[in-house]
Amino acid sequence: MQQSIDNIFAPDGQLARCLPTYEHRIEQQQMAHAVAQAIEEQRHLLVEAGTGTGKSLAYLVPFILWATRERKRVLVATYTKTLQQQLMEKDLPFLRERLGLNFRYALCLGTQNYLCPRRLSKTDQGGLFASREEVVQFNAIKAWARKTETGLLQDLDFEPLPGVWAQVNRQTELCLGKACPLYDQSFFYLARRQQSQAHVLVANHHLLFAHLAAGGGVLPPFDAVVLDEAHQIEEVAAGYLGLEVSNVQIHFLLEQLHSRRSGKGVLSGIPGVTAKQVQRLAAAAEEVRLATDAFFDNLLAKVGTKSTTVRLRHKNFIPHLLREPLTNLIAVLKDLRREIADEAGQVELEGYENRFKELNDGLESILKQDRDNHVYWVTIQSRPGVGRGPSSVRASLNMAPIDVAEGLRVQLFNAIKPVVMTSATLSTGGSFEFIKSRLGLDECKTLRIGSPFDYKNQVMIYVAEDLPDPSARNADFERQAIERAAEILKITDGRAFVLCTSHRMVAQTHAGLSEKLPHLRILQQGEMPRGKLVEEFRADVKSVLVGTTTFWQGIDVPGEALQCVVLMRLPFAVPDDPLVEARMESLQKRNEDPFYGYQVPQAIIMFRQGFGRLIRHRDDYGLVAILDPRVIRKRYGEMFLASLPECRSTGSLEAVKRFLESKRITATVDG
Repeated sequence: MQQSIDNIFAPDGQLARCLPTYEHRIEQQQMAHAVAQAIEEQRHLLVEAGTGTGKSLAYLVPFILWATRERKRVLVATYTKTLQQQLMEKDLPFLRERLGLNFRYALCLGTQNYLCPRRLSKTDQGGLFASREEVVQFNAIKAWARKTETGLLQDLDFEPLPGVWAQVNRQTELCLGKACPLYDQSFFYLARRQQSQAHVLVANHHLLFAHLAAGGGVLPPFDAVVLDEAHQIEEVAAGYLGLEVSNVQIHFLLEQLHSRRSGKGVLSGIPGVTAKQVQRLAAAAEEVRLATDAFFDNLLAKVGTKSTTVRLRHKNFIPHLLREPLTNLIAVLKDLRREIADEAGQVELEGYENRFKELNDGLESILKQDRDNHVYWVTIQSRPGVGRGPSSVRASLNMAPIDVAEGLRVQLFNAIKPVVMTSATLSTGGSFEFIKSRLGLDECKTLRIGSPFDYKNQVMIYVAEDLPDPSARNADFERQAIERAAEILKITDGRAFVLCTSHRMVAQTHAGLSEKLPHLRILQQGEMPRGKLVEEFRADVKSVLVGTTTFWQGIDVPGEALQCVVLMRLPFAVPDDPLVEARMESLQKRNEDPFYGYQVPQAIIMFRQGFGRLIRHRDDYGLVAILDPRVIRKRYGEMFLASLPECRSTGSLEAVKRFLESKRITATVDG
């Protein structure tokens, strides 16, 4: 395989011959060889490869060569939709069409993304919708169903209400499988048949971990895994190995089961169902509705109705008022399932029976706090436009494993080989020990590859040495940091991401910059969907985008639109976040320093992600402004700066101005 890789990636190889703009990157070729070796030795591999390496081709080529030769299947899982689209729409078609590699690939999406023809027909017959808007949307979906080739929600030209789509999409528990009279028309099974013939499957991290948490069956079988954007693995895994139960979730499920508004539900349209049976189900569902309101009223009385996150430290802190009503509803569903003769109806009733049983068991587990190595908490979120009182908040009970290492070791690393994990940011202080310990990677090879970009000439780092220490004088720091950011944005004339570490600071920074820079368009995270926000930012090259965690990573804006990244403060995780707090306590119990052993390395990885937003292409240039003075005043600050590539640095805005002016003149001349 190594010889084949050289034939493809060499300066005069296949890539160079079929792609006139191809630039040979020794880093890319080096990574491809390491991936090939991991495949041949069946060993796990961690690869940190700098921006511009061409990571996706470096892992795709050796895995495609292996999969086609050995009749194997590899799953490539990404964190962002952007990278998923790049793989499906650019990289994989290019390798198949231009390089002549004879392989098949398929996109894997969660089952709920597919239209179900049987449920569509049942909903049409049952007349489940009460509002005009719902009926209009349902009719639009019916019309679309007659012409769509994929049945995928993402291909629908409008975003349906959740309650409408939930009545017509495929749901695993409600599926008849091959017994379905419309099985041959099933969009999901059509996609699954294509996936079963593929050498390369593309999915996201969430679907992979849902598959692992379910013990398989969510995805087709696969023989190897690539986890791109692998710095996100721990957080995604914790979510899927944990549990959440919310008031909104229960009410949504009850509305599907039997709607208060329309009087219709799961029994509608089932042959032979009597009015008495419908009434029994309606009464049982209503009992759960009332108990849900009472249960969450008790919860809100304890923690309040303002948006907050509160860790639960005491067992049975509120009574389980839902236990008996849920048990009764489950019994009613079981009885009805035995009474009706319709097979499809039986499957749907059993599906709801299992869902409510999972809810009941989950609530029991959270209230009793009966799982070792888990943390428990409550999250309250206000719901604008819903009104006032308890119904205007989303209240959820949560639990998650404090440490995902053992779960990943058993379910992923011991079960599948090889697993290749890659990202631009996996190491801290030149070592992979932090990420290996967090993920339970006992044995794996590691490789660090630099970026082909010339950061020393392309980037200037500005550090605001004179601002107050945010850990000592936070209010003064935030006020002065916003003023300094405004000064910087005047020099750059917009063209900037301003990255914050909380939603509160996003709002505060957006307000301050809007007031100080009325001639610039200041976009704010949350004012529109993320994809639309990035499109607006790209379209207006003098705009500024203020965002938090989601914009520190996974956003790719090359060219003139982004020439400045302002890092408002070092991205330490909130120390009183329940999961962060529990992880730190766990380290303390093992006599390890939680600050240097967890908070600092985690923050460095995010810090490097934020820095990495700036240079996405060989021709890019610009400024990274670090406004948190702790980066030079604190001992740990050296670790943050040492994690960055070698760049010019300054504490002078005049030097920033001269650097950008010289770069713009050079770019104009070269252009």
